[in-house]
Amino acid sequence: MRYALLLALLLFLNGCSTRSATGKPSSPNVHVNYSDLDKLYPYHNEWHLTPYKFGGFGPNGIDCSAFVQRAYKDLFHINLPRTTKALANYGKKTSRSQIRTSDLVFFKTGYNTRHVGIYLKEGDFMHASSKYGIIISNLDDPYWQKHYWMTRRVK
Repeated sequence: MRYALLLALLLFLNGCSTRSATGKPSSPNVHVNYSDLDKLYPYHNEWHLTPYKFGGFGPNGIDCSAFVQRAYKDLFHINLPRTTKALANYGKKTSRSQIRTSDLVFFKTGYNTRHVGIYLKEGDFMHASSKYGIIISNLDDPYWQKHYWMTRRVK
């Protein structure tokens, strides 16, 4: 019984994020705001694996822009636009070399399809994956490298 509990705990802790094996250390220019980081990881854990649902806004299903909007409202008391298109014009455009915790990262994933997540640290960002729900991915993963579009700073 003790081994089963230990195994379950290890699987739970290991399953809290996905990270590319090719993840690289962060740039020396990256500024980490630990107060934001201390809020973002627990928030991710509350939502982890919540299913993706286009147009969804709650625990039964949520899309990428709704997840970003809810996170900013819940954690920072900032009201953001609801759609990825509107978010892409919100805040200040920031170079990838100056990225920091809580910045919004955007991707062009199709001809007219855009995706958004919230940057954590060391290339990691949390987002609503259409396949896995709320997860953590890494900007250095070949898929995200290929589709990276821009970063915007809200606060």
